Amino acid sequence: MVGAAASFDDVLAYLRARDDAEPGVAEGMRSRFHAGKRGRGATILLHGLTASPPAWRAVADELSARGRTVVVVRLPRHGHADRMTTALRGITARELIDDLTAIVRVVAATGEAVTVVGHSLGATLALEAASHGPAVARVVAVAPFLGIAGVPHELHPLLRRALALVPNRFLWWDPIARERLEPQHGYPRYPLGALLAGLTIADRVRDDAHRPPHAGAIDLVLNENETSVNNRTALRLAEDWRAAGASIAVHRLRDLGWSHDIIEQLRPQAGRALATLVEIIAETHAPADREHRIAAPRFTDASESGMTES
Repeated sequence: MVGAAASFDDVLAYLRARDDAEPGVAEGMRSRFHAGKRGRGATILLHGLTASPPAWRAVADELSARGRTVVVVRLPRHGHADRMTTALRGITARELIDDLTAIVRVVAATGEAVTVVGHSLGATLALEAASHGPAVARVVAVAPFLGIAGVPHELHPLLRRALALVPNRFLWWDPIARERLEPQHGYPRYPLGALLAGLTIADRVRDDAHRPPHAGAIDLVLNENETSVNNRTALRLAEDWRAAGASIAVHRLRDLGWSHDIIEQLRPQAGRALATLVEIIAETHAPADREHRIAAPRFTDASESGMTES
């Protein structure tokens, strides 16, 4: 365990040892650490299910250029060189929660104010850290997975029981592209047990929303044209935490288009949202809801518009 006077080198050593302990991790998908200027704060970035640290590359570069210390975390069992790995089988909510708790404590030991930022499953973990984890200065949850779009929160107990019956069954993100799905730094499929782990964390956060969270400030970033996760459940969480006295801001992204993966720069919507996301993360938190209009894309020829969203 890193002591109270931990250095940035201690954080880097911890991340390296953590990745070394998991066989099969690709070099390009290991956790990343960008040391910033002392006193500027440390930002932990968490990717989503089956993704890996390169998904945050553009955001991490922008934050690092502003002098922030940035820790891009590879979630457990993710980032293996074999994209068809079955490593995600057996992943649990407890494994994910304990892993992030340890990382937050190591980073906080440097004396920097810690902000935890996550996307999708990573956002669920960030909200778990806000609710139950060691104290952090701020949490930014981008498109948090608090439920599946169109599935009411009240049906989650039934859904979790159904997922528990077939935890090792894999589903393709794109049944047509299958293993050809890009990007190469993500897995093209996931087991239902991983979905169960995410829902378990989501419901743990949602069910305890009557209590004030540990985080000093929380920002929710929602795409109004979300395709995968349940924005209504996220808004209900914000309402309940506000009632409990939390400092909450809800950022609604307008005109972005139908999408969930809004951090992966190989996706067109992510490229359009980059500047807005960086500003939300880098700016000082204010407990006021905001709408952010995303500029429409400008294509100069057919080749620029050929990328598709999965």
